[in-house]
Amino acid sequence: MKLVKSLVLGSAAAFVMTAGAQAADLPGAEPVDYVKVCDIKGSTGFFYIPGTETCLQIGGFARLETTYGEVTNDDDANKVGYRVRARVWFDARTDTEYGALRTFIRLQFQRETGAVGTAGSANPQFEGDDFFYDQAFVQFAGLTAGVTDSFWDFKPYPTFQNPFISDRTVPVLAYTAKFGDASASLSLEDKTYRYRDSTNATPNAGTEAPDIVANIRVKQGWGEAQISGVASYINPKKGYADQVGGIATGVGGDNEWGWGVQGGVKLNLPTANTSDAKGDFIWGQAGYVDGAGLSYVGLGDANVGSGRTQNITAFNPQRDYYLDGDTQKTKAFNANLGALHYWSPQWRSALQGTYVDVNYRKLNADWSAWSVAGNLIWTPVKKLDIGAELVYVNTDYSNRASFPANASRKDDDAFIGRLRVQRDF
Repeated sequence: MKLVKSLVLGSAAAFVMTAGAQAADLPGAEPVDYVKVCDIKGSTGFFYIPGTETCLQIGGFARLETTYGEVTNDDDANKVGYRVRARVWFDARTDTEYGALRTFIRLQFQRETGAVGTAGSANPQFEGDDFFYDQAFVQFAGLTAGVTDSFWDFKPYPTFQNPFISDRTVPVLAYTAKFGDASASLSLEDKTYRYRDSTNATPNAGTEAPDIVANIRVKQGWGEAQISGVASYINPKKGYADQVGGIATGVGGDNEWGWGVQGGVKLNLPTANTSDAKGDFIWGQAGYVDGAGLSYVGLGDANVGSGRTQNITAFNPQRDYYLDGDTQKTKAFNANLGALHYWSPQWRSALQGTYVDVNYRKLNADWSAWSVAGNLIWTPVKKLDIGAELVYVNTDYSNRASFPANASRKDDDAFIGRLRVQRDF
């Protein structure tokens, strides 16, 4: 037995010595930081993807919204609506000799109250950003290519609901040149994401040219400002009996260019009631379009409720142009003014007023509307918001003879209440 034990111990010792000699031939392993923080100016939450030089940020939120209101004569219409929305985004950036190479993807999933008599729906809206993903773009050396915010839009908006403000994600091919704190952008944008009528049909015969959008923007310590413009090519169907609000308005029309211009400013205000980079501000915007599309002044998807309730565009005509032998371009103007104030690090509120005026020129169909929205938001812990908002909408259809469908509205005004619970990460 002693002989066997000696042989076993001797064999084990020889194996260890041999393994040690082989290990000595291997290069020494360096300690590895599998999660290493990226230092990106103005941003937090980035880390290196292991084995690469690419920095990645992951974020998102989960949100519940429910609204109550009554704006139509239909007693069977939804007066209460629910919408649950989830977002997850991935922001990847790599330094190159040309500057940062960025890829951004934002996924979005949604369940909401369905139309009257139907089950809840996760159905996407063609012109909106309500399903699966609403942003996916690449940025490199001033180039932006993909689906992102329109270069026409000017954010941020202080309230939950903004019924007469453009807020669209669209496919774009754009270039931005920076000059210190200022920038200038030129963007070719997909017009089919904007040009819809009240039945969600495309009024244009075909897209012959993208919308041409340009802006000049400046951002400094005092705030930011932007001037943007758009040119849009109109290609009406020859011999097509155009309709507005169910009324035929004629046939024929020439190709035309529509246009629009918008200006906005945000002023940061001093505050001692917030512990992070956020703070009080005043925000204002005004825009005008002549045939460029009513969505540029926030019409076409102006739902002031959640879950397919209180859609104010269901009782006003949405037409970017109409035909009466000539192409008659619709004119529209909007203006908005809002403010956000932190009462304490846990409490903030916002107030915003908005106005829109639509002119169909020769057609007896002009209308205008205005709204006021106010909210109060409680943040008991960081990145958890529990808030309530009340919206009042007033419409003026004094020239509504051409649109009997507008009789479906409940009154010339309405109140809509909204409750939101949102957790960001």
